Amino acid sequence: MHTRRLCALLLGAWLAGMIFMTWVATHNLQGVDSLLNSSNVQAQRHFRDLGQDKARVLMRFQAAELNRYYFGAWERAQILLGIILGITLLFATNGNRLMMTLAMGMLAIAIIQRLTVTPSVTEIGRGLDFAADGQMQLKRQAFWNYHNFYSALELLKLGLGVGLSVRLLLAGSSGRRVRRAKKLDTVDDANNGHVDG
Repeated sequence: MHTRRLCALLLGAWLAGMIFMTWVATHNLQGVDSLLNSSNVQAQRHFRDLGQDKARVLMRFQAAELNRYYFGAWERAQILLGIILGITLLFATNGNRLMMTLAMGMLAIAIIQRLTVTPSVTEIGRGLDFAADGQMQLKRQAFWNYHNFYSALELLKLGLGVGLSVRLLLAGSSGRRVRRAKKLDTVDDANNGHVDG
């Protein structure tokens, strides 16, 4: 009973983290332009001294580096979460094949992202950080191909997580019905005839 709750907690943390990291990544990059247009007088003076274009390039570099760090840390956390979830799920569901497959699918995707996709995105991205918009078109195309592949894997992982959540909820509610039915059967037992009057 408690292991199933722990599974739900771990899975909920994993799904919430995935959604939060998507928001963080987009917010970091969008924040550059809002910061450049800030009404802070001192900041505007420094931006003017440096030049808007140079300031934008440096701030986008910082945002990209933060995203790289956050995603690296989050991917390591996902792998740890996946291992703990898999072990807990093994005990909570007596090794239910479908639920274990969904959880191991999520873990496998996190490992693939960490070991293959993220290093490529990081390497190509760092090579593009200070390149002008019209330069290095082939590298830009490769970067977006990897980025889109990463996003597709993320959506697949989210879908597996939602499927696992539904299975956990359905398995939990059917287990409660079985326990209630067993309690009713014991009341109607022949040894409890005095209860029926």
